[in-house]
Amino acid sequence: MLRILILLLISFFFSYAQTDKPVVIEADTLRYDKKAQIAIYEGNVEVKSDDFRLFSEKLEIFLDNNGDIKKIIALGNVRFYKGNRRGKSKKAEYYKEKNLIILKGNAELQQDNNVIEGDEIVYHIDTEKAEVVGKNKRVRTIFFPEEKGKKK
Repeated sequence: MLRILILLLISFFFSYAQTDKPVVIEADTLRYDKKAQIAIYEGNVEVKSDDFRLFSEKLEIFLDNNGDIKKIIALGNVRFYKGNRRGKSKKAEYYKEKNLIILKGNAELQQDNNVIEGDEIVYHIDTEKAEVVGKNKRVRTIFFPEEKGKKK
């Protein structure tokens, strides 16, 4: 199950935070503040890159002085898809310097029929440690054992 969590979280943010493929971001509005180094997309936000899709109500991209991404926050009905993997939460955060991804609010990750749910999912990329927290409800995992001789 941890393998599923790792693959989903990494593909979620790295699909457009560190890719050499074209990334298309569409929204109703875009506000960019050069001084604050932030781009804010609002209204029907859709991020597309190769086979990756992310949808949210708002997307904030924070840049460093070199124009590189340092933090990404997706807010409001966040949904993402990549191949047979998908996830959702109310808020998703990526912190490049900390190598940390956090899904908050009814967080769910799914690959095929396997599911992991909690109020918050925290994944430390460097140490490959994950924590699923159930603040308002219990953590739930549903997984289907692989058939012998068949690997995903």
